[in-house]
Order: sequence, then C-alpha cells, then structure tokens
Amino acid sequence: MPEHTTGVATNTIEVRFTGGMLALNRILMTLQSKRMPVAGFTLGRDGEGMRATILFDCPPEAAQRYTALISALEDVSEAGPAEMVEVALIWTQGDWRAAAERSRIEAHEGGGMVVASGEPEEVEDFLASLGESVEDIVRLGPVARPEARGGV
Repeated sequence: MPEHTTGVATNTIEVRFTGGMLALNRILMTLQSKRMPVAGFTLGRDGEGMRATILFDCPPEAAQRYTALISALEDVSEAGPAEMVEVALIWTQGDWRAAAERSRIEAHEGGGMVVASGEPEEVEDFLASLGESVEDIVRLGPVARPEARGGV
C-alpha cells in the first residue's frame, strides 16, 4: 500500500449509502467532527445509490474504528475495506507476456498498447522487469476496488 504523510500505510474503505445529499453531508460531518485522518475521498453513484471511497492516513486499527463509526450512520448500508489496484498503459516492443506472468498481474494488448493491472507492488515489479523496452507509459496509479463487489 502507498505510504502517506504520517509514514504509515494508508487504509482504504468503501461506504455504500442511500439518502442522497443529506446522507453525504452526515458522512462528511462525521469525518470532520471526529477528526478522521482523510487522505483521499472519492464519490460515485451506481444503480444501488451512492458510494464513497475514503483513504485514511492511519494504522489499520484506527481505520477499523473509523469504519465502525461510519457504518453505524443512518442511510449507510455497507462500509468496509477496499483493495488497491494499479492500472498502467504501456507501449513496448519487449516480451511483456512473460513479464506479466512472472509478476502475477493481468495484462492484455489492444492496438499496440498493453493494459496492465494488479496490486501496486506487482505492477511496479512488472514495469521494472520490462526495462528499456518500454517506449511510453501512462500510470493511472492505485485505484480502490471493493473486495465484496468486484469493482468500483
């Protein structure tokens, strides 16, 4: 996991809720009033309601306590950990298939571009193993993906 300002690993949770802006306001006010160490906040909407991905800059034990507080809020249907996935777009002439298999990442090619995704450390190993054969690269960086639902 990436390290942030405190030098501890960040912990990512996803919160699913209904109730629109009132529920969102309740979540934001809780984050503020409890002085939760929020390093990142992303909001989205799907067919089931809204979801917020919150990146806490604290040890796992504290993140679990904050998650418990948030999950007890009105209109929150689910709150729990989310795993981090990194995505990279690569243009290379090298043998990326063998490198992807060794690094245990998902990768496929389309139009001369390789799309690779996996845990941040695995993507880093994959890119390092390609070495000088990389012509160009775009790293989208770590993205939260909920464990139970299979994708943000």
